[in-house]
Amino acid sequence: MNAAALTALVDRWRPETRTFHLRAGEMTPTLQDVSMILALPIQGEPLCMNTASDGWRQQMEALIGMAPPAPEDPKDRTPADASFSWIRTHFGECPEGADRDTVKTYIRVYLWYMLSRTLFADSGGKLAHWCWLKALTVLEHPWSWGTSALAYLYRQLDEACRRTGKGGIGGCLLLLSVWSWDRLSVGRPRILNERSWPHYRNNPNREPTWAYLWENVSEMTSDPMIMYKQYTEELDTLTSEQVDWEPYGTYYRIGSAMTDLNHKCLEEAGFWRMRCPLICMWLVEYHQPHRVMRQFGLYQECPPQWQDTDHALHRLDRQRQRKITNWPEHHRIHVTAFQHCLEAVRLGGHVEVVPYDAAAFNNYLQWFHESTRIELVNHAYDEDILEDPIAFDEVAQSQYDRAARKGRSTSIASSLNFVWTEIQKTADDCEVIWDQSHRDEKPVGPMRHFIKIPDDTILSQSISRGKKQATRSAYQLKPRGNAPNRYTPEDYVNRGKKAVIESDE
Repeated sequence: MNAAALTALVDRWRPETRTFHLRAGEMTPTLQDVSMILALPIQGEPLCMNTASDGWRQQMEALIGMAPPAPEDPKDRTPADASFSWIRTHFGECPEGADRDTVKTYIRVYLWYMLSRTLFADSGGKLAHWCWLKALTVLEHPWSWGTSALAYLYRQLDEACRRTGKGGIGGCLLLLSVWSWDRLSVGRPRILNERSWPHYRNNPNREPTWAYLWENVSEMTSDPMIMYKQYTEELDTLTSEQVDWEPYGTYYRIGSAMTDLNHKCLEEAGFWRMRCPLICMWLVEYHQPHRVMRQFGLYQECPPQWQDTDHALHRLDRQRQRKITNWPEHHRIHVTAFQHCLEAVRLGGHVEVVPYDAAAFNNYLQWFHESTRIELVNHAYDEDILEDPIAFDEVAQSQYDRAARKGRSTSIASSLNFVWTEIQKTADDCEVIWDQSHRDEKPVGPMRHFIKIPDDTILSQSISRGKKQATRSAYQLKPRGNAPNRYTPEDYVNRGKKAVIESDE
């Protein structure tokens, strides 16, 4: 796991849309990634239970036979958690010859341990919450683990991107890491020697998921702070052409590149683009695949339909709202909406799709770049640096140039962003001039000061070429108002007496 790359990626997360905002467009983990990487079920009952913790030690003892000891001072309030070290100490290995009930207890504790460390890990990474064990009271209960894991990851990203002090991030970072490696070159590790999967006869459920392709990879050993800055710059300049939008394969050949892919990765493909609430105990997030249709290889509408994510839902937290414990009742509307979404997909039958269209996606990118912030690295120079006149002495005092003179590393992203902006402005201005030349109008706008039009010249001249008509612009470039100071050979001869020639006169 590359902590520096994940941190740089989290900086791009926007809670309003549940997507990462990049120059390449919006991107986010979806239910497709949950299925392909984790093979968790989407269908089922949303993981929403009563989280009342009164008497939790007695309930835990009834489920697994023991519980963490109570504090010596009865006034001390301890969370309804068990440390991972306590779980490993008491349930590290199932005894040989154990009866069926004992084996079932160890299975329940193992699942509790794995859920708490992978799908529902908190930012501290030391405790397993009681509520996840309570969800395993009936091992065969058909919970929608996939939607719950995605909701929990979304909420962890919401909190991490707005955290100002020190702190980590929870949720399924395996899902986020593999999702990033599949699509983005930033922070992607090198795949080492591929290891063969130990296949089990007559048990297709034990076949590998897509994540196994990244099972043996190199580790990032450089300074995390240095790499964090580098990853931030790389994400700043990442274009849509540099993204692997469909790593699992094209729309009709998803998963074909992995011959031994677990069948559960594909069996719920019809639910991947379902717009629905994602529920996990006290959390409710929204799945919005319509904002990232490029990831599915489909047509991207512009602008994407806005989904109100309800700020009140983000204020719900088990620490702040301790009085609310009956979450199935509190989230009744969202639970019902989720069940209706599942039923609509089951009864919907075949759905016609519109394939990806490059022109439509370019229109979306233009709208997206104008509507949000896609650059986190500050520009090397102000946007008006190229305006006339140029004060090079003042420019040389910029933070960027001072750092370069002192031999410190400077951001390539800031320079690239500056150049990209200037080229884009020039291209836009030239387009305006070209349009006006066809209408026989005088040019207006920022390019007016860079051109002159002879009075006796026709702005657009037609050149006959058979039946086709081509136009030729009569514009001529003219020098700027005050030419900048220039160094001449005489300055070398007169060095010490005269620094530069002040004007062209």
